Formats: sequence, C-alpha cells, structure tokens
Amino acid sequence: MLSVTKFMRGRSFAAVIIGYATIAIGATVFQTLLFDGISYWDSPWPDLLIGGGLTALSAVLGGYFLALIAPFHPMLHALPLVLWLCFETTVIYLTDITAGPLWFDVVAGGSLVVGVLIGAFTFTRIAGQRLVTSDI
Repeated sequence: MLSVTKFMRGRSFAAVIIGYATIAIGATVFQTLLFDGISYWDSPWPDLLIGGGLTALSAVLGGYFLALIAPFHPMLHALPLVLWLCFETTVIYLTDITAGPLWFDVVAGGSLVVGVLIGAFTFTRIAGQRLVTSDI
C-alpha cells in the first residue's frame, strides 16, 4: 500500500519534472516554431524581446504548475528547478551551445529563474486568496 509520505515525495518529484517540461516545451514552441530560432547575433531585437518574453512566460507557467502539483511549500519545491536552471545555463554557456555574450545568457537564464519564482509565488497568492474567500 502506498503511504502518504511516498505519495507526497512522488508529487514533489513530479512537480519539478512537470515544471521543467513546461519551460522546455514553451521555450521550444516560442523560440523555434514561432521565430525559427533565437540568436543574439542573428535575430532582430523585436524577436529577441518577444521571444525572450514568451520564454519567460513559459517559466512563470512552469513555476505555477509546479506549485499546483505540490502546493505545500511551493517555493521550497521551486528550489531544485531553480538550481537546475542555473546549472543548465552555466553548461549552455561553457559549451558554446549559444554563441551570445555572457551577459545575454545570464539574463536569459535569470529570466527563467525569476519566472519560476513568480509562478510559484502567484500560486501561493491565488491559493491563499481562495482559502480566505471560502471562509466567508
């Protein structure tokens, strides 16, 4: 029989995976399908702004879904995802997967980190608001 603790650990793990998958799918759709790839050197600045903004939006959605799946301590659940995004940004820069300058990759990775935190925080505000209004 599945214990409550194992179930919650499974939800915690699933929340991080689904949060990351949301970001990865969103980034792929927004950067590759809509703009045929985003590059610091080759893309016009409106594409960089819109594509980067939509990619950051996918991070907000990823953080929100993460918190939706693991609603207890959502900001704590966001920590592994944030650490992974920092690691991934570092690897992408060091292996020259993107050919942009360091500041560009740091801003891009940082927007994902901030997006995840905003999404998880937004969930806590919405969920908290629902609890307050349902008591009335």
